[in-house]
Amino acid sequence: MSIRLHMIFDPLCGWCYAVSPLLKQVQAHFIGKLPLVFHPGLLFDQPNIIPPSYREHIIAADQHIAALSGVTFGNTYLDRVRNIGELSYYSVPSATAVMSQADASGSAALRMLEKIQHAHYIDAADISDFQVLSQLAMGLGLSASDFEAAYTRAKADLPALAQMAHRLLRQAGAQGFPSFVLESQGKFQRLNHSVAYQDSTRFIAEIEQAWEIAELAAS
Repeated sequence: MSIRLHMIFDPLCGWCYAVSPLLKQVQAHFIGKLPLVFHPGLLFDQPNIIPPSYREHIIAADQHIAALSGVTFGNTYLDRVRNIGELSYYSVPSATAVMSQADASGSAALRMLEKIQHAHYIDAADISDFQVLSQLAMGLGLSASDFEAAYTRAKADLPALAQMAHRLLRQAGAQGFPSFVLESQGKFQRLNHSVAYQDSTRFIAEIEQAWEIAELAAS
């Protein structure tokens, strides 16, 4: 039976960063049986200047995410959010980089997303800069020319992919990023990933239960 796990994401979403350990565990648990399909939600579809008055809100939210999930926000990143003269968030370049690596299993796109998240949330790199993204891709073993070609193709496709992401959100009755949707036999079921930030086994069990129900319905 054909079953896929869809994730509507944004590289600049702290909660998407928080589920990165979960995605590794899901892939390890299902060992190639559950393809992961990425959908760019584009939280910041245009460059957004973050005013100083909103920066402490970002930091407080990140501290809450860290306490709940255990992921780390680097001091360099926190200093940048607090002190940089002009803080701009723009999802399109980093989302394009992730989608440039989309493959049948989702593994390559996941590795790219993890690289981007580490660069942003730990190293405070500017992940809207194509040269930064190219360096990250080369760290995964890609050549600069191959990444540039894949990035160009993905950038052309990105508006349609973002529209598809929001259609999937509506179809599954989901909202916000990240959202997880299990697809089986052309049917889509929203999954409750909120249980997974502290206990990934509950999210895996939810997938297994939905999988069993789908198998029974198809038999």
